[in-house]
Amino acid sequence: MIIDLIKAIAFAGIPIAIFSYYLVVLTSSKVKLKSNNAKELKGELKNLKIKKDKSDNYFKHAIQKKFMVFGAGFYGVVAFITYIHIEVYQIIDFIKNFNGWQNFVDSIGFGMLISFFIDAIMNLVSAFIWPIYWFKYLPIGSFWLWLTVAILAHMIAIKISLSKLDKRQDFNL
Repeated sequence: MIIDLIKAIAFAGIPIAIFSYYLVVLTSSKVKLKSNNAKELKGELKNLKIKKDKSDNYFKHAIQKKFMVFGAGFYGVVAFITYIHIEVYQIIDFIKNFNGWQNFVDSIGFGMLISFFIDAIMNLVSAFIWPIYWFKYLPIGSFWLWLTVAILAHMIAIKISLSKLDKRQDFNL
C-alpha cells in the first residue's frame, strides 16, 4: 500500500500538480483570474476567450488554446496530459521509423492527410478515455488510490497557483 502510494505520487500526483499549476499561471498572464478554487476556475475559463497577441510564443498559445478546449477541471487536465503523451509518443515513433527523406516525400499525399486526421481523432478519443489508456503505461495497483492522489494534486496545485496569483495581483506584479 505504501509503495503504491509512492508510485501514485510520483507518476500521477507530481506531474498533474506541475501541469495544473503551469496552466493556471500561463492563463493568468493573459487575463485577471478571480477564482478561489478549481471549481470556480473551471466555470470562469469556460466563458473565457483568449486572443493571440503578436508577442505571444506559438507553443504557449497552442497549449493555452488546447487547455481551453479540454477544460480546467481535473478530467480535462488529465485528458490534456494524456493527449500530449500520445502525440509525443507518436512523434518519437515516427522519428524511430524514419526511412529517409525520399520515402517521406513519396508518402506525402491525400492518404497521408486522411491518416493524420484519423490519428488525431483516435488520439482525442484515447485522451478522453484516459483511465483505460494509463493502465497500459503505469504500474497502477489501486485505481482509487491513484485517482485520489491525482485529484488532490490537481486541487492543491490550483489552490496554490491562485493564492500566489492573488498575492501578485495585490502588489500589481
